[in-house]
Amino acid sequence: MALLLGMTDTTIVSVKIPARILEQIPPAGHGRSGFIVQAIEEKIAKRIPVRWTPKTDRGRRMAALLKKGRVERGPLLSDAQVEQELKERRGRSL
Repeated sequence: MALLLGMTDTTIVSVKIPARILEQIPPAGHGRSGFIVQAIEEKIAKRIPVRWTPKTDRGRRMAALLKKGRVERGPLLSDAQVEQELKERRGRSL
């Protein structure tokens, strides 16, 4: 995950915070927003990604097809390899 420096696109969010917590964070005008944003980013970074599990018959059939074709497709590409593949494909005129 890449985080940009500064806020390029912001939305105002209003939340109720218990007084005992509000006393522990920086006051307004002294980095409160940055503190809250950083805390939220840390919480999101710790989140464990949820694996997709099919819930319907159709989804289970699709999952079986994906699993069956995994050997045929070969190893998955890394992010850098995907970027390289996209650059090569976009450079060609089809």
